[in-house]
Amino acid sequence: MDPIFGPIIGSVFSGIFGGIGQSQQNSAAEKQADAINKANMQNWRYQNREMRRKFKYDTNSIKIQRSNIEQELAYNDQTAQKSWNYQMQIRAFDYNNQVREYEQRKLTAGQQLGFNNFAYDFALQDAARWEQEQNIALDFEEKSTMMEFKYAQLGQAMNFQEADAVRQQTRGMAQIEQQKTYVQGLKAAGEARVRGGMGVSAEKAAAASIAETGLNTSAIIQQVFNAEQSFGLTAAEITTNLEQINDKFYLDKAQLAASRVSLGNQAKALKVNAAMSKFQADLNALSSIGFGPRIPPAPPKPEALPRPQLQDPFKPRPLPKPVASVPNLASPIMAGLSTAIPGIANTIVNAYTPSVPRPAGTPTPSPTVPGVTR
Repeated sequence: MDPIFGPIIGSVFSGIFGGIGQSQQNSAAEKQADAINKANMQNWRYQNREMRRKFKYDTNSIKIQRSNIEQELAYNDQTAQKSWNYQMQIRAFDYNNQVREYEQRKLTAGQQLGFNNFAYDFALQDAARWEQEQNIALDFEEKSTMMEFKYAQLGQAMNFQEADAVRQQTRGMAQIEQQKTYVQGLKAAGEARVRGGMGVSAEKAAAASIAETGLNTSAIIQQVFNAEQSFGLTAAEITTNLEQINDKFYLDKAQLAASRVSLGNQAKALKVNAAMSKFQADLNALSSIGFGPRIPPAPPKPEALPRPQLQDPFKPRPLPKPVASVPNLASPIMAGLSTAIPGIANTIVNAYTPSVPRPAGTPTPSPTVPGVTR
């Protein structure tokens, strides 16, 4: 056999087997592509299901979150409303207490004003009673002063009359004694003349009697003079006492008049003091009423809490279907030709190419065919 055809036939058979192998590879590639496409489709369905399930889960989560927020905000709104209602009740309760206290203060003040009027009337009556008592006391004192003055004057008049009676009695007794002495003198002188007869002895006896009578008369006159002098002193003393009594009487009257003026002023002062005390008590009663009840401004009514806006979950779009995997198939004929042609070409080239010794270890070059690339 020609050495060229052997290799060519081998290359042909190699090409045939290469085409068969390529056909098997194509079948395996198609199976693999089908498996990949099936897996991709299952994964696509799974991913779509998971996206829908996640969207449903997120939607439910948003609903639950909205419900929870609404419940919490509604509870807070209700709590704020209850607190506002309670504050309004406290406000009304305090105002009602102020009204009751104000009415009670007005009632108490009215009672105090009535008591002040009663106390004022009683004070005026007490002042009038005191003034009357003092006037009565002054009247008694004035009457007592008048009586003392009258009795003092009567006493001094009695003293004057007594002194005058003593003087008159002294005068009368003196006259009687003087007449008695004169008579005794005449009688003694006559007896002396009778006993002595005539002459010097008789004259001496008569002169002695006359002298004795004159001496007795002189003593009587001196006694009368002493009585007159004593009466004059007593009258002067009585006059002085009367002047003292008069001065004391007018001084007592002046004191009583001043006491009456002072009493009137004191009574006026008591009335003014009572009026001032009533005025001050009335002021205290009226000031105790104080201002009327005033309701404080109402607290601001609670407003609804703002509701947050929650964004709905993004609704996913279905994933695009996976692109079918196309196997990279090669034609068995072309694969056989691509296997056989290089072998045939190399065989032909080797057949018409002289052998050139190659250095040891140099690899044998592969035959190449123009236009064919391996």
